This record gives sequence, structure tokens and C-alpha cells, in this order.
Amino acid sequence: SSGINAEYGDLNNTPGTMSRELKGGIRLIRPGYVVVVLSGRYAGRKAIVIKSYDDGSKDRPYGHALVVGIDRYPRKITRRMSEKRMASRSKIKPFVKIVNHNHLLPTRHHVNITFDTQKINKNTVLDGALRKKAKLEAKMKLEERYKTNQNPWYFSKLRF
Repeated sequence: SSGINAEYGDLNNTPGTMSRELKGGIRLIRPGYVVVVLSGRYAGRKAIVIKSYDDGSKDRPYGHALVVGIDRYPRKITRRMSEKRMASRSKIKPFVKIVNHNHLLPTRHHVNITFDTQKINKNTVLDGALRKKAKLEAKMKLEERYKTNQNPWYFSKLRF
């Protein structure tokens, strides 16, 4: 077998699909890791995996993950700007979504933000009012992390 198949396992297990795990059964889409959403409204946006459902569930019989991502990234700030202007440019618009594993690109980056799983879970995404509260929770946590200047790569727009 070729070198790539030896390293990543059998990628041709079924026609037209790729395996989402390495040879040793190591999952690529794990909680806390950053992924890039590949299709849909949030294509090209970075997101953090909250929970991964590798074997699927009754309502979604395919591998999927609950992710929290950034819809609108914070804008550039400089020293000359006033506090008020810096505050308005540091705002983040998040999204909370359940995404098929086929539409996620795993990265090597890990962001250790602990989200409240009582507010952000699979059930809250399906209900409109609870989704709004989940987004607010995500917004608070993401803006708090952005202000500490940790994980700067996650908070910068993906240029492609």
C-alpha cells in the first residue's frame, strides 16, 4: 500500500467518502479543537467543536458535531483609537450550529474555552429562544478570550 494510506488508514473504505480518523482510531474532530466550516452560510468560518457525535444519532444517522464559531470577526484596532472605538471594533458575532463531519476541516489548533453545556447543547440549537441565549453565552466567552489576546489565529479572518 502507498505511504499515505499507511499513515491515514484506508481512505477508500467506501466510494466517495473519506475517513475522519487516523490509523490508530484517533478522532480528528474532538472537543476544543478548531475546525473550518467548508459549506453553507458559514463557509470559511472558524469554529470550536463543543461535542462530536462520531457515530451519529437517531435523528442524524451520520457523524456530526456541535460547534460554536465566529460569524463576524473583530476588526483591526490601533493605539490611536479611543476606548469607545476599540470596544465597538472588538465585538464578535458568534454562531452555534450542528454540522455534518463532511463539511468540517479539522485543524491542529486547540482553544481551551469552557462553554456552559447547560446553555449550549444539542437541544438549545433546535429551539429559537434557547439558541439566542446560547449565542449570547458564546459571545461573552469569545469576547472575553479575545481581550486576553490568547489564540490570536482563531480571532483573525481566514483569507482565501
